[in-house]
Amino acid sequence: MTDALEACDSLEAVKLLFRARVAAHGFTASACGAFLPTDLGPQPHFFFQNWPSDWVELYQRRNFVAADYGVAEARARIAPFTWQEARAERTLSRAEQDMWDEANAWGWTDGFSVPIHGPGGYFAIVTMAGKHQPMPPRLRLTLQVMALQTHERCRALTGLALVSDAQAALTPRELECLRWVAAGKTDWEIGKIMVLSRTTVKTHVDQARRKLGARTRSQAVARLVLSGLS
Repeated sequence: MTDALEACDSLEAVKLLFRARVAAHGFTASACGAFLPTDLGPQPHFFFQNWPSDWVELYQRRNFVAADYGVAEARARIAPFTWQEARAERTLSRAEQDMWDEANAWGWTDGFSVPIHGPGGYFAIVTMAGKHQPMPPRLRLTLQVMALQTHERCRALTGLALVSDAQAALTPRELECLRWVAAGKTDWEIGKIMVLSRTTVKTHVDQARRKLGARTRSQAVARLVLSGLS
C-alpha cells in the first residue's frame, strides 16, 4: 500500500486506490477528511469522498453532519471502531437514529472508522461503509494502517499543515504577510510596509491560507494564533 500511495500524484488517484483496496474487504463507500479548528469552530475539509452523489445530497439536505454519531465518536476516541460498536455504546438521538436508518436503507449496515488526532486541535477521520461483518484483529489492524497512510498521503498532496507545522509549511514572506493580516492591516498597507505590490501580498496571503487548509483569511489567522506564531 505504501508504494502504491507514493505513486499517487493527485487526490483523485488516492481516492481510486483507497476505494479499490477497501472494496476488497467488503466496503462500498468511504471518505477521508479533516475537521480543522477555526475562529468559527471546527470546519470539515474533505480530501475525498467515495459516496454516491445521491447520498451526499441527502446528507447535506438532511444536515446529517450534525447527526453523524460516527464523527462524534471519533472525536472522543483514539482507537478505530466499527459503527455497530459505537452504536452499542451510546443512546442515539432521534436525528442520529434517522441517519442510521437511512444508511441501513442504502445497504450500509456497518462501517469502520479510524480517528486521527494531531496537535493544536487537529482532527481527521477515515471512514468506510459496508455490510456488517466479523472484524478480527488482523483485519482491523490492516484497515487502520491503510487509513493512516492514506490520510498522510492526502495531507502531503494538499500541503495541509498540522497547526504545529505552520512555521515549517509557510515561507518567511507568507508568514510575515499573514502576521500583518492578523494585526488588521490591508493588503495595500502590508505592501507599503514590506515594499511589495498589493497583488504580491495577496498572493502570499492566499498561498498561506491554502497551506493552512483555511477557507478564509480569518480562519488562516485563527490557525496562526493556535500555532503560537502570531
